Amino acid sequence: MNSSELFEHIMVDDTESRGLFLSDFRNEVEELSDIFSQAFNLLEESPCNNEPSIRASTVSGYIYLAIESAVTATQLLSLGHVAPAGNSMRISYESLCFSALLKREDKLKVANGKHQFNFYDDYKKKSAHTRADKVIDLVIENKERLGLNQEGVAFLVGAKKFYNSYSHASYMLLHSKIKPSTRQLYVAGGYDIERKDFFKKQLEFIKRYSKNLNGWIQAVAYNAT
Repeated sequence: MNSSELFEHIMVDDTESRGLFLSDFRNEVEELSDIFSQAFNLLEESPCNNEPSIRASTVSGYIYLAIESAVTATQLLSLGHVAPAGNSMRISYESLCFSALLKREDKLKVANGKHQFNFYDDYKKKSAHTRADKVIDLVIENKERLGLNQEGVAFLVGAKKFYNSYSHASYMLLHSKIKPSTRQLYVAGGYDIERKDFFKKQLEFIKRYSKNLNGWIQAVAYNAT
């Protein structure tokens, strides 16, 4: 493959790929659009979003990032970008965790130990135990203090498990780049009907995950004190 062919792959507008994807998944995309719209509207009307404090605006900002990242993941899938879509979903569930951890002044426990700390204060100091790779475990450890029940965090655990290998080279990602019938390699995305079942699974998970957004917004953005 020469440089001009690669240039075309990099700069292609992907209209054909989007059209093929939409012909197979219009209902799913329309349903997700409704779910995302409800979440954005619920956040916009929340007390947290209308509170002028820096902490409240940070909380609502992370929830916005969570919703937007799920939207972006859906867009990336329509272009055949499986790994970046998975990475975007990781940003989404980590953002939800940040929103819950930042919302209260309660002392929280580290995931593996007895040390207690104020997450917002340590977040501002960029302490190591407030990194994005730590937040799911912190939410699980402190779910009662954060006002979340087991059901409220179970979907985050499911998301982490589902997307755990999307940031690393894997057989699953390798398979997503190969056309089954011809063994042709996909370069820079692309979608066709031979991969419909694989993409359907991805969309179904985004839908299951995103149906929890409104409950999370109610628990966090309407109770961010």
